[in-house]
Amino acid sequence: MYLNLSTYLRTTQYLIQTDHTMKCTKLKIIFLFMLIFFLSTEGKSQEGEPDAAKEAQNPLGNVISLPFQNNNDFGVGSYGKSNHVVNIQPIIPYLVGNKGWLMMNRLIVPFPKSVADGSSEGAKNITGLGDISYTAWFAPPSKSNFTWGFGVTTILPTASKPELGEEKLSLGPSVVLVYATPKFVGTAVISDWKSVAGNDARSDVHVFYLQYILTKFLQNKWYATIAPINLANWEAPKGQQWIVPLDGGFGKMFNIGKQPLDVNA
Repeated sequence: MYLNLSTYLRTTQYLIQTDHTMKCTKLKIIFLFMLIFFLSTEGKSQEGEPDAAKEAQNPLGNVISLPFQNNNDFGVGSYGKSNHVVNIQPIIPYLVGNKGWLMMNRLIVPFPKSVADGSSEGAKNITGLGDISYTAWFAPPSKSNFTWGFGVTTILPTASKPELGEEKLSLGPSVVLVYATPKFVGTAVISDWKSVAGNDARSDVHVFYLQYILTKFLQNKWYATIAPINLANWEAPKGQQWIVPLDGGFGKMFNIGKQPLDVNA
């Protein structure tokens, strides 16, 4: 079993406000540098490094993992406040039948989730449990570097306060594609969910989700990673539907006793 701790800091204003064009350009330059690094560097794995140390980077790896992801958004709303959420993301594989198929169970539990109250400058954040996401992928056995899985994503209206969720039950298809070598893992997670029940007074939900993850393994169990989450809100007005962020970071895998741990930022 693997534990994963990560920190993801975002300044969402830079991606949606035209007066931050220069800062967007800087982010794109950094992102381009990271991408060139992935395509050009020759990472060297340690001799004798266990394959299990890298399975945690593969969403279809046959290993139980328990990632904790800390996210902070800055510059939210007219008062420049902050949002904060810890996503608890257990991934539990289950062997189906005797043909080698895996059922990958992936939960995302946003707790605690804290969103800015824009009613006044002094208003405190609204905090509690957000909407829980559950995805089940079915993956056939593979003897090549390429694996894939398909399944269903469910967004459950579990938010403890209306401001922390959509108050809608949403369902949709999901596909995951993985290409893995001893030195590199490339992943694409593609989902599309739509509300099918819930509070009629709240807006309908229809979201397209694309996350591509590029992980380059380096020496001494270090790795570099790119993992932006691209979203399209099909219910939003034209010109305001897409969020396309850029990101990049580094991580390291190590053990505390016999427990493998993976930390990245």
